[in-house]
Amino acid sequence: MAVGITVAANKGGVGKTLITINITGALRKAFPDAKILVVDTDAQGNTTKSFRVKVGNDQNTIYDVFMGTATVEETIVSTYDSNIDVLPANSDNNYLEFDKMEEFRDSILEWFVSLVKKFKNNISELMTIEGLKNKMTNIIDPSANYFNALAGSFDNVQEKYDFIIYDTPPELKQVTSSVLSIADVVIVPYEPDLNGVDGVTHLISRVLTLKEKYNPNLRIGGVLANKVYNTNLHAKMINSMMKYTNRNNYHYFDTEIPRSITFADKLVRNGLPITMNDPSNKFAQNFYKLINEMNRLGLLSTEGKTLDIPVQLHEDSEGEE
Repeated sequence: MAVGITVAANKGGVGKTLITINITGALRKAFPDAKILVVDTDAQGNTTKSFRVKVGNDQNTIYDVFMGTATVEETIVSTYDSNIDVLPANSDNNYLEFDKMEEFRDSILEWFVSLVKKFKNNISELMTIEGLKNKMTNIIDPSANYFNALAGSFDNVQEKYDFIIYDTPPELKQVTSSVLSIADVVIVPYEPDLNGVDGVTHLISRVLTLKEKYNPNLRIGGVLANKVYNTNLHAKMINSMMKYTNRNNYHYFDTEIPRSITFADKLVRNGLPITMNDPSNKFAQNFYKLINEMNRLGLLSTEGKTLDIPVQLHEDSEGEE
């Protein structure tokens, strides 16, 4: 069974996509025989593009999976790497909430007409809010599957892959919540600025709610500092975040991802994760350190077990940063 790992944050600019694709690359190098599915749910589609997948006009995307017009199996595409597949996203996801509401509008109109026909001889039963509520079912309840819209969608591919890695948009609405409702592990990245702590606390609050209502197996893998500078402000914010995680018994990753303009440039020019393109690079080594730490915590297994990593890439490489 694949372990589902998602990277989620309540604000943009914290490096979710960067972390997602480089965790994928690190897993690919560390586990050469593993099959990995990368699921892009962000309308920007940057994760999709990072694996050189171009979405055609008639191609299915995660939008179609959410709308129920395509299955996950029909939407998955191959990449340049035989062990990595992608379920793509594009700008169609910008319209998901609107289209879902239109779908609900049509459903409730059909439902109301059917009720009128059914109770035409006793229409008074429908003339109060309470009366309508009593006749309401999950089929026409807009909140019935709002936060777990992907429930069951990935069941048929669980045994095909070892890892399913989800990238999410920077929000806590339907898309991110639905991913969290089926994932096994959530990694919470943050940039150690003045707003970083608030973003993490809001995200974790939503995670705990979804865990209670929909996904009791969801684990908070840990909080990960990204874009770290060696400044007094960042040191202060990191210290504050560590106190918060310790106080609430969440893991704070020893691994930190530094800010690197050089890395961002290489990602654009080479068109694939630095962890795959240049695994000896000092920046890439941060992600191998992260993978090792996740493994020690049992986050790479649905059973919470530590795995034997076939390929260990050294963290003391002298590669170019």
